[in-house]
Amino acid sequence: MRYSPFWIVPLSLLLLSACTDTTSRNSDRLDYGVESAPEPIIVTGSRLKRSDVAADSADGAQSAANYLAYRYGYSFELPSASVKATAQSHAQRCIEAGAKLCQVLNTSTRDYDADNVSASLTLRAEPEWLDQYAASLIESVNKADGKMTASSVSAQDLTRQILDVDARLSAQTTLRDRLTGLLETRDAELADLLALERELARVQAEIESATSNLAALRQRVTMSVVDIDYSSKSRAVSSSAVAPIAQALKDFLRTLSQGLAGVIGFIAVTLPWLIFVLLPVFFGIRWLWRRRPSKSRKS
Repeated sequence: MRYSPFWIVPLSLLLLSACTDTTSRNSDRLDYGVESAPEPIIVTGSRLKRSDVAADSADGAQSAANYLAYRYGYSFELPSASVKATAQSHAQRCIEAGAKLCQVLNTSTRDYDADNVSASLTLRAEPEWLDQYAASLIESVNKADGKMTASSVSAQDLTRQILDVDARLSAQTTLRDRLTGLLETRDAELADLLALERELARVQAEIESATSNLAALRQRVTMSVVDIDYSSKSRAVSSSAVAPIAQALKDFLRTLSQGLAGVIGFIAVTLPWLIFVLLPVFFGIRWLWRRRPSKSRKS
């Protein structure tokens, strides 16, 4: 059997269309092996509870699983001396748990002055481990004489993206298999073989891209992102409140020192003139003045 290069592209498009139609009819029955989305954390006082997010259909049957990527947020207020140490201990606990349970994405500290210190920590954690981790966060903050000031939870529905990517991956895989079968034809012309190899390489690149994209989407579902903010407690009377007075005293001493330095410099500049110029001129004028009356008497 011989193939003309003119028919390679139409044949590939026809195969891709058939694969897409077959996959789209079966997309509702796809099983990804992805864990269900974690239930959102609800903070009540100092205890953590999880709400039920499973929805049932109108006839009472459980609806199809949704793939949700959850993001949690916590804000803590601590004494300024404990902000950095607490944030570092929380990050270290995530690192010690291992990459399968927790991954540190970002950490930063901002030290404006002794009474104004803040820090932030962003991490990705496995839902069940995160439940215990969040409780330990609150406990450690309470031991440091701090408190939790805010908490939040949000979710992004990735169901459509996962279904679309998986369906496209299945269609491309079927097309690759069919192109591979055509490429194995022994009586094909060289031009046909080269065209098939180029098309097969393009399909393989799309398969690899879809595979990595699907893996990233699944990771967003199986691991939740957590944003933690730390800030220092405000004091009624802090060092920053009396800082202007202390600065004014420093400026007074500096200005006084500069004035004395100016006087000393002036004396150092004028003293040679006083000794070697002004004093001789003064005594010379005085001597001439005394000699003038004596000459008038002799005349």
